[in-house]
Amino acid sequence: MRKAITILILIVFSLSGAAAYTDSFAAMQSSPLFLSLLYVVKNGGDEAEAEKAYQDYILSTSDPVALSRVEYHMVRYFMDKGMEENAETHLDRQLTMLEAIPSDTPDVQKLAAEVDATSSEYYVTGKLKVGMENNKLVKEMYKKFPDEFYAAIQEGFRLLYAPPIAGGSAKKALRIFNDVEKNQEGISYLDHYSLTVGKAMALSKTGEHEESGEYLEKAERIYSFDPAFEEIRENNKEGRK
Repeated sequence: MRKAITILILIVFSLSGAAAYTDSFAAMQSSPLFLSLLYVVKNGGDEAEAEKAYQDYILSTSDPVALSRVEYHMVRYFMDKGMEENAETHLDRQLTMLEAIPSDTPDVQKLAAEVDATSSEYYVTGKLKVGMENNKLVKEMYKKFPDEFYAAIQEGFRLLYAPPIAGGSAKKALRIFNDVEKNQEGISYLDHYSLTVGKAMALSKTGEHEESGEYLEKAERIYSFDPAFEEIRENNKEGRK
């Protein structure tokens, strides 16, 4: 009897570690127009291409959550291109869309939009207060929705960037990324890319430089324009010395 109970406990624990993740943004992230926009901005296409893809997408939907989230990608694109005024314009649009999100919108979608908005604002302004707000929102989103792809991946990045005094830990981040990777059925193209970058970064920070390099190569084959790539590459280079 005792042996049977032990086996049952082991089965329960093994099943609890294999929970499926969900994607509350599947419709947006499978849109051909959104994927076309990502192809341009995530590969460093020129401004005219980016604006054309952006206009095509925003004319295709009136959903303020989707519109708010797409502005996030435009903010990052222009900041990474060194075009701060353009980034500020898209940040203003993002904040306007955030305010337009209906009160009956699912909490996970509202929280994700708030996370994106504070991330954009911090990327543009570098204000500590905004960074702290983003950190708080990511923690809240992950606590409420730990089985949501976006929430788990963002929590992984939060743990990578937060200082130890604020709970940052590359090892904890790697555990999250590993779990998402093991249970990634149904993951979107964009979240898969973010997961791959996150794991490359986490492996680099935990000293697994060879494996980190392998994940970095995988990420670069998906999208080629990301400032994080050089940071990871340099850290791996130093770690191999």
